[in-house]
Amino acid sequence: MESTGSSAFNPATNVDLTFSSFDLSNTDQAPTALSYTRFSDFYTGIQPIASESNETAKHLATVKEIRQHIDRFIGTQSAEKGNGNSYTKIRNPLDLINQVISVGRINNFDEGRRYIRDRISANQAGNYNTRSAGARIRFTDQAAAISQRPLNDTEWNYQTLDWRYLPEGPEGSDLTQKVYRTIQYVARTVSDDRQEEQPELISLLAGARFAAGEFVDDGYNRPEYATADFVSRSFGGIELRQEFIGDVQKDTLYIKSPDRQILDLSRYGEGEGESKTSPDCLRVEINYAMDQVRLYASDGEPARVPDTPDEADSSTSDNPANCINQSEDQAIAAWNVEYSEVRKF
Repeated sequence: MESTGSSAFNPATNVDLTFSSFDLSNTDQAPTALSYTRFSDFYTGIQPIASESNETAKHLATVKEIRQHIDRFIGTQSAEKGNGNSYTKIRNPLDLINQVISVGRINNFDEGRRYIRDRISANQAGNYNTRSAGARIRFTDQAAAISQRPLNDTEWNYQTLDWRYLPEGPEGSDLTQKVYRTIQYVARTVSDDRQEEQPELISLLAGARFAAGEFVDDGYNRPEYATADFVSRSFGGIELRQEFIGDVQKDTLYIKSPDRQILDLSRYGEGEGESKTSPDCLRVEINYAMDQVRLYASDGEPARVPDTPDEADSSTSDNPANCINQSEDQAIAAWNVEYSEVRKF
């Protein structure tokens, strides 16, 4: 691969790595690796408190369906013990590159974080961006290549890895001293006759915001906020939004798959009519401070609606009937969960 190379203002260059496997698991060298994967807290945290009630049985069935849907996007292998409420192996581009960055020993990634750390010390804006530098990131799975697995299971190409430090936020914003990171992955294009054999994941776009004063150039950086948006070939998309600061530690999963039934909402009396079986908006929210999960659903409700019936007036506001905006009293189900340990990322 060729690139324009690094510069004093953007040190991004090509990174081309070969791994024995893309699979991630806890090892003797990295015994807590899985606890830092993006869905680790959510996947375990939504487990209802054990009970013999009929309501708990409903919630357990729903949680199982949620996890099965997540599995399609992030390539998990559930633990044999623990009723499937955790995983022992995971395989996806986001968690792999997070692991590679945190472990270090990849010169350009290390240089990028050092550069941002230096910009913070100097209180000067700085940016590491592979796209603007004409640089590429390519990961190759050696075992998958030897066994002739499909292209997108063998080679992962990242269109963007971006760190940027902003001493001051956008005009009108009170955000200062923040570092932002963006990761973008898009599957390689294949011929029509090879598409069905490819992995489900087509693309992902992940963002995170960090406090500059706590940003380090080695190990993991815990964000203040993080998002991850995954798109699949057959099952629509999911988006996970995470809040790590403030009194409310919260994760919210949005499920966007109106063409397929993902959750059986009939167990909550929401199965009447076709629109209810596969709603276009599903929201699963876990509040770690309250140890509670709430499930919301809506169909055919836009996220924003006009403020007035006048077509000439283009002003809009949040639609309270859309699942993204629904209040707690509009949840179709809620359940308590076990106490959650301090979250990691």
